[in-house]
Parts: sequence; C-alpha cells; structure tokens
Amino acid sequence: MTVLRTLSLLAFALLVIVSRARGQSLGLNLPSSESEEDVLAREVDDPTAILTQLKLQDRPTFEVQTLATSRGSSTVTEFADMQFLDLFVSNWPNPKETGFGWGIGPTFVFPTGRVSKAGKHAWEVGPALGVSYRGIPHLMVGFLFQDPISFAYTNSSATPQSQMQFQPLISYTLGGGWYVKSADSTWTVNWRHGSSTTIPISLGFGRVWKFEGPELNTWVSGEWMAYRQYTNITPMYTVRFGVTLLFPHFQL
Repeated sequence: MTVLRTLSLLAFALLVIVSRARGQSLGLNLPSSESEEDVLAREVDDPTAILTQLKLQDRPTFEVQTLATSRGSSTVTEFADMQFLDLFVSNWPNPKETGFGWGIGPTFVFPTGRVSKAGKHAWEVGPALGVSYRGIPHLMVGFLFQDPISFAYTNSSATPQSQMQFQPLISYTLGGGWYVKSADSTWTVNWRHGSSTTIPISLGFGRVWKFEGPELNTWVSGEWMAYRQYTNITPMYTVRFGVTLLFPHFQL
C-alpha cells in the first residue's frame, strides 16, 4: 500500500493561511448544544470559513510521496510539486441567514518535484472556487474546485498541463469536538486527450482540542480509488494523517 505523507512548510516560513473575507464573519447562529469545539469541527474542512489556520495538510502544500515504481514492492520517495491556494470569501448572500458561503481566487502549482512521477516540471496557475452550506446543525457540505494550467516549464521534456481538481467536502460533528468526514479525496480530470482521470473516495474522523491560545485539530482518513482511467501505477488505498493549528479568535 502506498501512503501519502503530507507535510507543511512549517520550517520554511511559518506561513499562516487565512481564508479571509471582505466583510462579516461567516459564522452561523448555531444551536446552544454546539460547543466551540463542535463549531470549529464543522469549519476546519470548509474552504469558505473565516478561520485563521496554520495547517500541516494544505494551503500551501508541500508533499513527500512514496511512489510505486513497479507492481512489486519497489518504491521511491520524493518531494512533489508545491501547491498554493487563496480564496477571497464573499459575504453575499448573508451566510448567517442562508448558511451558504462561497469564495473565489487563484490556485498555483510550483515545480518542486524532481522526478516525473512526483512532479510535472511546470509552473501552473488557474482559477479556484469554494462553496459550502452550513444551514443544518452539525453538518457541512460543499466542494473545492481548482483548474491549474501550465504556462512555463523547467524541463524540455515537460508536457502542457490542464487538470481539473474537484474535492467534495462533507463533515458531521458528533459532539465533544469529534467529527466524521469525507473531505480528503480530490477527483482529477486531465483535459488533454488520452490523459488520466481518477476518482477516489475517502472516509475519516478527527477531533478539535480546546486549549488556551491556538486550538488543535487532529484527523486520520482512509482513501479508496473508486475509478481510474489512462493512469500509470496508482495506489488503490491511501492513509492520511493531519494536524492543524487553529486561531479562531485572531483577525487581520
């Protein structure tokens, strides 16, 4: 089984990633039965939530991948391409009344992967859109759409890139900061003829831990590759672990 281990650029610059708004907070008027941990548990996978985060999972993302090189046990571990996402979140329509939130912005891919299995040797930029609905107590549903397109290359053998990335997002809080989710799988469709399409499905759980100062979100999820076409060696099962530092009371 190939395991994708996702690491942050914590030592690179201690980047604080902010899903920021140009107006009011997107927090809903929630029932009194939901604790602060439960509210945060609904927001951690919401790309439109006004929640300052220092994440060890994404936005930006530095990945170290253990990749299969054959159908046997041979593998190689390499840095993958770095991705960066920034959404500008709208406060229309009023999310406190509708439960609906959305944000739009750019997505970038930086060619940090050394080998072709881990990186595309291409600089990429494209549009991104995040949508969520939190009008039902304990539930968050939404999606994150990205479509980076290559515009420059670091290798003469690199090929043009245009890949749709669609990430369905579902989470449900259980109380006490615990939650279950299906929010870690990204469906990819390469627009070039004969290129790969993959549709994985994930299921996981996590907990938000309340402390003085930053709060902590920890989670684990498993992924199954439900559909693939025109792919090379692709893992059928993946396990992910994540840790997120949350700053719910910090505002820029």
